[in-house]
Amino acid sequence: MQLVLKNYCPARVRRGFMWAHRWLGLVCGIIVVLMGLTGSFNVFYREIDAALNPALFTPAGPEQSINLTEVVRVAAAADPAPIFAIVVPHKVWPVWVVMHTHEGPKDSFPNLWTTMIDPSNGKVLGRRDYSNAPAFMIYRLHYTLLLYEWGGKQLVGAVGFVLLGLALSGLYSWWPKQGRFWRSVSIRRAVSSLRFFVDVHNTAGFWASIVLLTISITGIGVVFPGAVRPVVGLLSKATAEPSPRIETPKGTPLLPADAIMRSAQLAKPALSVTVLNPPTETSNAWRVQFRPERADPAVRSRGAIWLDPWSGAVVQDRTTDAMSVGDRYMTEQLWIHNGSTFGLFGRLLVFTAGFAPLALFVSGGITWFKKRARRAMTDTRP
Repeated sequence: MQLVLKNYCPARVRRGFMWAHRWLGLVCGIIVVLMGLTGSFNVFYREIDAALNPALFTPAGPEQSINLTEVVRVAAAADPAPIFAIVVPHKVWPVWVVMHTHEGPKDSFPNLWTTMIDPSNGKVLGRRDYSNAPAFMIYRLHYTLLLYEWGGKQLVGAVGFVLLGLALSGLYSWWPKQGRFWRSVSIRRAVSSLRFFVDVHNTAGFWASIVLLTISITGIGVVFPGAVRPVVGLLSKATAEPSPRIETPKGTPLLPADAIMRSAQLAKPALSVTVLNPPTETSNAWRVQFRPERADPAVRSRGAIWLDPWSGAVVQDRTTDAMSVGDRYMTEQLWIHNGSTFGLFGRLLVFTAGFAPLALFVSGGITWFKKRARRAMTDTRP
């Protein structure tokens, strides 16, 4: 297909796309820039968190001397609040991180506290209000704009649609004539300041477009999975994640946590356990999340199984080999969004792309103001 596709459409259609692109950028640009910069931070937020809090994430030694039952006991002694999740030590956070849910205002962001436990000796390295920790606050800013109680999550999803519209309208408006491709995606020397900023805008927009389109589509899916799942289901089966409930057997004691860990490892010996979620009111089964051995540490889960807390039997399997392509995509959206699906290279790519909205907003704004000033000077000439 020739690169003159846009010439087949009426000029007014192209002008409409340019108008939409310009005003979407001017009106929503600051929020899109904020989402891009916080998204870049979140690509490496665990590494940044560990660097900012070395005392919480530095074990006394490399030994893994305590089992999960001991971790739960130590965490419960330090904080009696219900345990929401247990993060298994990995190379970025090489300690046990136990997340507790505390009571908070109704309809507010979950009040999470964490207890960090040294795997080599079982000592508590520290506790903190995780929901308000600096690194996680930036994560919350990206995820909800700190407006959780006022539909912040849905607003972020709407920003995803704005970014998608900006990327598509920008690509359509930019589409070069045949033979002018490289000229349209490079910054030329010895040109006017207006031409320079136009080149910066076009070049940054083109080279970041594929990543920004991917980020916007997966971001929309993360915020609105119920709306995206039927669309994915047109191509491959995509079912909602279950919350199984098991009939409580009379007189049977619950298995200790380390027995659940052993059952999970036996069920999926080729995978690494990453996070364990104890039974809740919604689901009285243990949820155990996994990732492949060589996956990037930022991939917190590529599937999960649910285990009977009395027998350790697998009652639901949602790991990669048991899921359809559609279910795998729905599970993988967040890791595609932050680039970790593709390892360190993917994360660096997304990290870099997070700065593109800033470059586009600044260059686009300057271009707009310069063109307006030029038109104003032309109109005032006798």
